[in-house]
Amino acid sequence: MAAKRLFLVLLCLAMMAAPAFGASKDIIYASESTPKSLDPHDTTDTYSGAIEKAILEGLMGFDKDLKVVPLLAESYTFNNTATEFTFKLRKGIKFHDGTPFNAEAVRVNIARLMGGKLKRSSLMKPVKELAVIDDSTVKFVLNEPFGAFINTVAHPGALILSPAALTKYGDEVSKNPVGTGPFIFAEWVSDTVKIKKNPNYWRAAVKVDSITFRPVPESGSRLAMLRTGQAQYIYPMPAELLKVAQADPKIDIIERPSIVERYLVLNTRHAPLGDARVRQAINYALDKQAIIRIAWGGAATEADSIIPPNLQFYKKQSAWPYDVAKAKALMKEAGHEKGFKVVFLTPNPSNRLRATEMVQQQLKEINITGEIQSMDVASFYNKLEAHRADDSNQMPFIAFGGWSSSTGDADWGIRPLLATQAFPPALSNFGFFSDKKVDELIQAGLVSADPAARREAYAKCQDAVWPMAPWGYLFVDTLIAAKSKNLKGIYPLPDGGFSVENAELAD
Repeated sequence: MAAKRLFLVLLCLAMMAAPAFGASKDIIYASESTPKSLDPHDTTDTYSGAIEKAILEGLMGFDKDLKVVPLLAESYTFNNTATEFTFKLRKGIKFHDGTPFNAEAVRVNIARLMGGKLKRSSLMKPVKELAVIDDSTVKFVLNEPFGAFINTVAHPGALILSPAALTKYGDEVSKNPVGTGPFIFAEWVSDTVKIKKNPNYWRAAVKVDSITFRPVPESGSRLAMLRTGQAQYIYPMPAELLKVAQADPKIDIIERPSIVERYLVLNTRHAPLGDARVRQAINYALDKQAIIRIAWGGAATEADSIIPPNLQFYKKQSAWPYDVAKAKALMKEAGHEKGFKVVFLTPNPSNRLRATEMVQQQLKEINITGEIQSMDVASFYNKLEAHRADDSNQMPFIAFGGWSSSTGDADWGIRPLLATQAFPPALSNFGFFSDKKVDELIQAGLVSADPAARREAYAKCQDAVWPMAPWGYLFVDTLIAAKSKNLKGIYPLPDGGFSVENAELAD
């Protein structure tokens, strides 16, 4: 009897020590950002778009190096003038709600985008019509040649939603997305989004049960969560704490070059920021290397054009040196030697707040002063949107901005940010910059299908914009993420997004 009792005790201890059979594999992704929407057609921030890409798919997409790859379309062809693009669709795929994916589903989504009321409607501005050839073939007919159209179709804003979900939820699909992707939307509680495994995913078996995206703005807290097992992946990894993370045997560090450019949005609608000399003075007054070193932990390189080096058709410009004397001379020349007040706006993740605090201190040297208003990322962009809509606002603002071209092309790195607002899609031209010559050069790069012509147009555009200083130029991020050693298959993308479809958690 004693031997039997001992055997049972040992058996219980063994069961307690061993992982439970079929134990759930759940991942916590801790990020500095908060989601704004899960409607891809009405989303402008990279973080929300990356979550959407785990749930939804487009005709085309991008691999980890931002090269275009087929997804729901198995192939495509185009005519010699780049005005017609025909896509053959994969057969047998269903949305998470059982709705079949076919040409009609594509038509419904493209018609919604072409309606013009959503933030990503501008992606379909070149499209004259979408023709349904048969159940598995669609043809886009463009108004004029557009060499970057395949990149546009691969953009996260062109992800395909279930037509049945669009009918059921309308615009509330932003909180109820239904796609064909590896994960199914589970819940959105407060600022935390959870997705769960799609057991019927058409490409391959999904290897984790769920992923929860939890906003953790404070950098040290994200790392603490990773070290204690409360998170399995964090982004961004705070560069200033890199040595601490590298010393932890349970953590792996991931570093990649990015196409994320950081800059100060200057509200050119209001004097004196409408004066190019003042904007130039701001650029001379910024000690960018100090900001990179202290606020960004060295994980960046100084910006040397309006688009980053890894973006197609980039052209290097002459750097703006740190020269406070030159900055003061320009302020005096512009009649603002005594300075003026602004509101400094910033998202509240600690590195962005720290960078904004440094900008505030540096601009005091040329008598530009003001209080900082910090807020979560979603509220920050809502506030910029409100400034765009409110002509009665008289206070100049300087905002800590950032952008990545999710098409991998110069067009999307320039047009949304610097085209005149009346010239769509200036959806993120929050500084209200406007220049006729720049608009013409943007248009020249947009309509040509010839890579040489496009390169020339964008080179001239970068040459023209750089000295106008519509922004306070800062830096281009080096992406740093950190993960548990037992996690594989999640990695950052050059645009600041991420891929989770191949996530795998070892026992």
